[in-house]
Amino acid sequence: MKKENASTKSVQEFRDAVVVSLKVGSSVLLNTIDALAAGPRLSSPVELTLSGLFAYDWNSLYQALRRAEGQLAATIEQDDWLRDLRAARLNWLKDHPPNALRDELGQWRVRILDASNYNRPKTRTVEVGYVHGADGMKPGHGLSLLSERVGAGSWTLPLEIAWFSPQSDPLNFGAEQIEQFVKQHGWLPEQVLAVDAQYTVAPFLKPVHECGVSVLGRVRNNRCFYLPPPEYSGFGRPAVRGRKIKLNDARTLPPVDEQEDWQLEGGASVEVSRWNDLRMKQWPTQKLSLYRVIEYKADGKMRYKRPLWLVFVAAAAQRSSPTPRQAEAIYDERFSIEHSIRFLKGELGMTAGQFNGPAAEGRVQVWIELAATAFWHLWVLRGMAAAHTEKLPPWWRSGKLTPGAVKRMAAGLLMGFGWSKPQPKPRGKSPGRVTGMKLAPRKRFKVYRKTA
Repeated sequence: MKKENASTKSVQEFRDAVVVSLKVGSSVLLNTIDALAAGPRLSSPVELTLSGLFAYDWNSLYQALRRAEGQLAATIEQDDWLRDLRAARLNWLKDHPPNALRDELGQWRVRILDASNYNRPKTRTVEVGYVHGADGMKPGHGLSLLSERVGAGSWTLPLEIAWFSPQSDPLNFGAEQIEQFVKQHGWLPEQVLAVDAQYTVAPFLKPVHECGVSVLGRVRNNRCFYLPPPEYSGFGRPAVRGRKIKLNDARTLPPVDEQEDWQLEGGASVEVSRWNDLRMKQWPTQKLSLYRVIEYKADGKMRYKRPLWLVFVAAAAQRSSPTPRQAEAIYDERFSIEHSIRFLKGELGMTAGQFNGPAAEGRVQVWIELAATAFWHLWVLRGMAAAHTEKLPPWWRSGKLTPGAVKRMAAGLLMGFGWSKPQPKPRGKSPGRVTGMKLAPRKRFKVYRKTA
């Protein structure tokens, strides 16, 4: 009984924090979050208003989105309700920390930065550009996601999801996003940022390193690194770098500094090697740790044609690097953000808001944040679901509380929590537009295309 009361209390605390941060139109927006978390899939915001959980009509939803958009700050450095909402979610997570994920991670806590696409195939009145996605380059918005790993499977909570303009790019915007996040919330020494290969370059790593963030990410197998420069011989210009190392040429690799290997099920095995002090060409003063991950099949042959290469850049206050086993486990957790993005788009309708006209980008940002908060709400409800595992249907053999499973139970959990459908107050009919009023046509934009 204590466990049930504790989980119910945490749900109420989360909802209260969200309502306070939403400010104007909080009742409609909170009802939107509930409908997104517990309702069926949707292809547009209007479909959401047809849900039995939504108490208002479509006009109230769009008016609430416009009011919320009008209170957004012009830049990510300024305060607004969006920053308050993100801070409220993060403060709740600090008060209700998740359990440790895996023993292989040691003391490390994994946060993930990645970019995704928000396709806008038919819009002409919003400035969009070609954005890379799973289905190629399509017109739309670019999204930058900073998430934290909290549970097994797809439980990777979005700390921040921000769209960036077609003129920007994921590297520069991501570095600025991390800088602002650290200024607002700080960054603990045991937290590590896991990224993919596009981020493991000097233009991104330098500003993030100055913020005090440790980064571990994949590097392409055709990259080159350098040994530390030799001691000054006393003649000529001092060397900036040492001997070149080509990752695709094993003959250039120096002796391994540390190596770990372990067995997998079925007779397979993993071997991870580490080199402690290597340098980049564009950043020769910074020490890097390089890891090589090779997986072998039961017959001793390599499972993949090429090894996986990882690089770790320690923060200024971080003196130790992850062990080979920890580095492999950290990057293994990075892939979970792909599943969470797919869930946000497919189940929670994160890209369903195809808004047009002036300030449409602001309404897109509001809609994205509502979908992200709905994902957080499912994580909060997971505690209630865990307290009622004995009531799971007998055909549910796995019993895993995945985001999809909690979403299917969300309506019942909300009803058991004491949730009731809001009762909106009718305000009468709007007077509408003045007779003879004519609106100017919306401005049209061409799809922005970046040059190489």
